[in-house]
This record gives sequence, structure tokens and C-alpha cells, in this order.
Amino acid sequence: MKASAPKPKWSDVLAMSSTTKSYWAQWDSLLIQDGVLCRKWENGRGDSCHLQMVVPKAKVPDVLQLYHSGCSGGHLGVKRTLLKIRERFYWVHCRDDVEHWCRKCTSCAAVKGPQIRSRGALKLYNVGAPWERIAIDVAGPFPESESGNKYFMVVMDYFTKWPEVFAIPNQEASTIADKLVHEVFCRFGVSLEIHSDQGRNFESQIFQETCRVMGTHKTRTTSYHPQSDGMVERFNQTLERYLAKVVEKRQRDWDRHIQPFLLSYRSAVHESTSVTPAFANFGRELRLPADLITGIPPDAPRSITDYANDLRNKMNDMSTSDRRASKRLRI
Repeated sequence: MKASAPKPKWSDVLAMSSTTKSYWAQWDSLLIQDGVLCRKWENGRGDSCHLQMVVPKAKVPDVLQLYHSGCSGGHLGVKRTLLKIRERFYWVHCRDDVEHWCRKCTSCAAVKGPQIRSRGALKLYNVGAPWERIAIDVAGPFPESESGNKYFMVVMDYFTKWPEVFAIPNQEASTIADKLVHEVFCRFGVSLEIHSDQGRNFESQIFQETCRVMGTHKTRTTSYHPQSDGMVERFNQTLERYLAKVVEKRQRDWDRHIQPFLLSYRSAVHESTSVTPAFANFGRELRLPADLITGIPPDAPRSITDYANDLRNKMNDMSTSDRRASKRLRI
């Protein structure tokens, strides 16, 4: 291919490995770009195409380490790790290698353990736009960190599945209301509705007054049934498991690992929307630290007008799809 040679004959590769034969079958999808072998990949609809770097067998463990165990991966599961890698790379038996790597990850195995899986009931709820309806929860107490934090507060958007997490020293209503207004509403806009459990901090007069002043309608879970806040409860479990894998023995640095995990989570495809929270929120994917190491090329520069028009079309398509997916919420 470097010599611009025509496709080899079948007889030339007949005695070679199955991997070589697989690349031979994809000859028309392969090309050399900047001295790197790449593969043209189209999505399932056939309306977009991008290049995947073809990874040599010796470099596969490095890629798996970066996009699963590293800060760009966040020790997420097989599906999210696979989708993140496929967006950037290709090699034969990629799925098998990702499954094997995640299954053999000692950090993941030590934390997960056996689980009893159950299915919750589903409830129809229409969410029409980003940050229109959000969920809020507080987890803890945890060992006091070096920064004096004992809890973390989670705010999550029902439409895009974008999470915001803040380490806080206490769970008083004034602390939560301050974070909600200054770190969420002032950045993403005021939500029409906010959902929480029946914790005293969320039912306090301070928090209720904050919602009234901001014009946000407050809803809550039913008694003894916190599963109706299932989206944020499930996220809390994911975050707590990750922290258990990375914290030091003294467990005093857990709050320093939250933001790197959010980078990994926001850039991983969410099962319910089939897109990443970053794409659903911004219309583009996040550039990860591992992308700088592996040399993933940046997007070609475009004019502001072309970018805005393309972004508008992508966001309209994504919003239509997300509205259908977000109708089913666990209760």
C-alpha cells in the first residue's frame, strides 16, 4: 500500500494468517495518511465516515490500558470501552480483546464482585430538551479528605445524561443550594424541574425557597421508594465503584479523582441515548488525554458558519432520537 501497489492476489495471501486475510478483504477501506495505516469507517446509517487508526498487535495493550484503565477510560464496562476505542482505532478481533481486558482487570474484579440483577418497573416521562429536568442527590459520608470534604453532590441532566459532581464538606441545605445555583444554573441555565429524594436538606425551607426564587418546580421520590430517582442512584454506584479502585490506602484523596472520572464518563456512549453525554450536550466529542498520546488528528478547520450549520443539523437529529429514548425512566 505504501508503494501504491494494486491489491495482492488471493494466491499471494493464501498461506498467511487469518489477520492478514482479514485486512486483505478490507483493502479498499484502507489508506495511508501521514505515514499511518488507517481504515475508513461508516456509521450504521451510512451518512458519515471517519478514519480509524489501524493498531499493530504489539500496541493493542497500550491502547487498552489508555482507554480502559487510564484517566481517559475510567474503568468503565466492555460496551462503553469498546465504543470509545472503535471511534478512534481498528484491529482484527477488537471486541474480543476489549472483553478479555475488562474481564481480567484486577481493579474492576476486586470492586464489582457478584451482583443480584433485577429489573425495575418503567414509567413514561417526556424530557424535551437539555437541562430541562435534572436530578440531584448527595452521597456519603466518606472518610474526610485532605481538603475537608466528606460528601459528594451529584446533579444530572435527564436528557443528555451529563453529570456534574461536587465534593462538599457537609450536606447542609445552604451548601447544596449554593452549589446548585452558582455551579449548575449559572453555567447551564435554570432548569424547569428538579427531582430529588426526601432528604431533609432537599425538603428544607432554604432549598424550597431557592427553587421558588429561580422558578424551578421541585418534585421528589415517594416514601420508601428511592428507585424513582434511579438515574442518579445508578450513577452514584458507578462513581463509588470507580473511587474504590483508585483511592490510596488512607482514602484521603477520593475527591481528587472525581473530575478525571467525569471526563471518562462524559465521553463514553450512554446506553439509553446511544450517544455520549458530551455529544448530546455540546454536539461534539471531547478530546481525551489518550488522544494526544496516540496522535488522533484533530478535526479539519472550518468556518464558523459551516460549523454552526452542521452543528444545528446534528443537534436536531440527536434531540429527536434522545426524546424517544428518554421516555423510559426507571422508577
